Amino acid sequence: MSIHGFLNQEFIEKTKQIGKIIKEHSGEKMVIVHHNDADGICSAAILSKLCELLGSKYELICIEKVHPVIVDNIHSKHEGSVIIYTDLAGLAAKMIDRVNAGRCRVWIIDHHPAEHVETESVYVFDPELFGISGDTFVSASTLNYLVGMSVHEEMKKYAYLAVIGSVGDYHDRSGGVLGLDRAALEEAIDFGEVKIKIEGHRERYYINFFEEFADVIAQRLTTLGVVAYEKKGYRMGLNACLNGFDENTIKEVEKLREIKDRKFEEGIEMLRSKGLRMEKYTQWFHLEDLFSPMGVKAVGEFCQKIKDMSFVEEDKYLLGFQDFPSYIPDLGEFKFSVVKLSGRTPVLLERKILAGQAPGLEILIPAASQAVNGIADATHRIAAATLIDKGREEEFIKAFEKKAEEEWKKFS
Repeated sequence: MSIHGFLNQEFIEKTKQIGKIIKEHSGEKMVIVHHNDADGICSAAILSKLCELLGSKYELICIEKVHPVIVDNIHSKHEGSVIIYTDLAGLAAKMIDRVNAGRCRVWIIDHHPAEHVETESVYVFDPELFGISGDTFVSASTLNYLVGMSVHEEMKKYAYLAVIGSVGDYHDRSGGVLGLDRAALEEAIDFGEVKIKIEGHRERYYINFFEEFADVIAQRLTTLGVVAYEKKGYRMGLNACLNGFDENTIKEVEKLREIKDRKFEEGIEMLRSKGLRMEKYTQWFHLEDLFSPMGVKAVGEFCQKIKDMSFVEEDKYLLGFQDFPSYIPDLGEFKFSVVKLSGRTPVLLERKILAGQAPGLEILIPAASQAVNGIADATHRIAAATLIDKGREEEFIKAFEKKAEEEWKKFS
């Protein structure tokens, strides 16, 4: 089935438009700024192959969150270049436009809820702006695959990366990937890259290139990108996306998993002994620097792991803070004091949100973040994140509770 069968005409035209823009700038230097999980790493791999096919020089920069200081650093170093943000930045587009101040041409290719910005310097391409759910029907990897396919037919051989990125973002949580992710899967199957295996009531996708299932590959990539973020493990992940996993990389992943498991056990023991801080709508905790030197994506992964454990209340939002390091591997040292906040929802609350019976995190976290001058980005209904200044955590929780009170009244 043609992937266009899943798209509305306006989205098709926008896909072609950004592909055309990228092609027109082929030969210029591209700076690809990407996230450090499986979807972000696969997205960067897809864009890097597109740049190679177009003869464009490129540089890869991996960041965990956007922040004005980080954006200014990137744009100052690469003034006059084309900067592509992917798998992040959609909701921070206006901030990026302000900080950029016309210095660079900026394209944001994201699948999270986004702000519409289309100035001379900044352009946002995001399915959420066209009524297509980015937390259900299209991952960032799939979105980049669509753009790549609109430019160069040879990009079809990288459809397997869209499948891995989608699974990495749990888009198969209903039993299999849907929508645009499904269309990319079908193209990968037609190209002989992927096979579907049914296990119980769910699908698993066997990636021929790796001789392994997509969920296993996605876990490896996220482990490399998150646990070894400080050591630039995401670069090993990028190499593996296109060249496969060698024995040394597999061994490194196993070592990193042991580190992650040990850190997570420490976190669980801390919460079991001290307990979560309970509010009317939220239950929350602060890791401080317990997970150092892992990246701050770890607090989201930790929330995902514990959200349905016995000590977590099933009807309250789960929020976790982690200190944001001042050192960013691809950029250097920064002078700021901020924390990362990640939110998840226990399964009972998750079902209500997905059924339209409860407010989602994509509403609550940006509102609370705005109240404390934070930078919310990468928000979905059942998983969301933000950066706020350290020391304003309790103020954020109060703002979250206030917004939750307002929103829940709409469902009573």
